[in-house]
Amino acid sequence: MRHRSPDRRGFTLIELLVVIAIIAILIGLLLPAVQKIREAANRMKCSNNLKQISLAAHNYESSNGMFPPGINMNTYVGTLAYLLPYLEQDNLYNQINPDQFSLPPGGTTGPWWGVAYAQAQARISMYLCPSDSQEVPTTGVMAYYYTTPGSLAYGWFGPTTPLGRTNYAANAGALGKTGDAFWDQWAGPYHQNSRTTFGSITDGTSNTIAFGETLGGTAPGPRDFAPCWMGGGNLPTAWALPTTSSLTNYSSKHPTVVNFGMGDGSVRTVKKFSGATTDWYSTSWYVFQAMAGMADGQSNDFSAISN
Repeated sequence: MRHRSPDRRGFTLIELLVVIAIIAILIGLLLPAVQKIREAANRMKCSNNLKQISLAAHNYESSNGMFPPGINMNTYVGTLAYLLPYLEQDNLYNQINPDQFSLPPGGTTGPWWGVAYAQAQARISMYLCPSDSQEVPTTGVMAYYYTTPGSLAYGWFGPTTPLGRTNYAANAGALGKTGDAFWDQWAGPYHQNSRTTFGSITDGTSNTIAFGETLGGTAPGPRDFAPCWMGGGNLPTAWALPTTSSLTNYSSKHPTVVNFGMGDGSVRTVKKFSGATTDWYSTSWYVFQAMAGMADGQSNDFSAISN
């Protein structure tokens, strides 16, 4: 007697739709978790970049008796270029004419750094935050920028210029050095032709911002500018940390915070605390200026704005 196998039947349409719906729900639950993990890794890498940059400035000071300038106004070479030999970029540094780094007064007056245009195109991973896209279209790439009394001065090339970009800038303090007692109480370590030493930072290096994140231009939305590391100078802190980015304020692509490297090499995360625009003279604004100033003698309790 022969036995017949039972008939096999496939999935019904409803069963397939149910399975697809379950898979879609699982993907929807998993995707935010993956994005959070990726952003956490990016923030960790960004923090390490700032730590290494801040420690490189320490080594520069040990070798030269002062920190690098916020920007060399003879040649428009910015702080980050001075740190190349202390970040394992000796070969690149040695290709640049040493006159580019000679600091006034008393230094050799060299031509502006455009003579090192080829070297300035190098992409240096430690100068880039992984949360930001360095290929983002812009109106232009800033060849240099620096804090001036009440504003920011900058020069730029067109959007297709292949200069190596950066997401980090040295701290000029509220408005750098202005000659105005109110603003100068929060002067930072890195301003025009600065020659800051450890002894100059009387608030203590652990209480003073050395470097911070920047997008260099508008965000969210289409970016107008992005900074390059060769002319990457100093930013003011007077415009605080709004949720929107512009030329004049520190900023990041991290959802709610901006990372800062402190003078002792530690890293602090500070909340974007002033809404879409600067909350001038608020309590948080004053706390942030105290973080930026190197000799203001003010409170070092930054918990109100730290993450």
